[in-house]
Amino acid sequence: MYLIDSDFLIDFLKNKKETVSLISSLNSGELHVSIVSVGEILEGVPQKEIKKYLKFFSNFIIINIDIPIIIKFAEIRRELRKKGKLLDNFDLLIASTCLSRNLKLITGNKKHFNRINGLKIA
Repeated sequence: MYLIDSDFLIDFLKNKKETVSLISSLNSGELHVSIVSVGEILEGVPQKEIKKYLKFFSNFIIINIDIPIIIKFAEIRRELRKKGKLLDNFDLLIASTCLSRNLKLITGNKKHFNRINGLKIA
């Protein structure tokens, strides 16, 4: 099962051929999106188009932030801070979601997420 990062969702919405092909090749029941990515996408959407985008997100399993995700977030953030390699909190929440739910992350930012031990990246 997969969690799709915001960058891939943006590319999908822009109808980028490779991204559309990859996401379309996966079983829709395996596709998850973090509520964080929903917020990141909606931030750039005009108010009048919000309903259209919410309909788009209904094609995915949306994962809300819960206690196991926040515990994993704190653990990862603490570890990265000690190493002086912190990431943006939204990215840490997305990675924490993957780790707590045993999901593989689909992202175009592999180098960025490679800092996180145990994170499976597609």
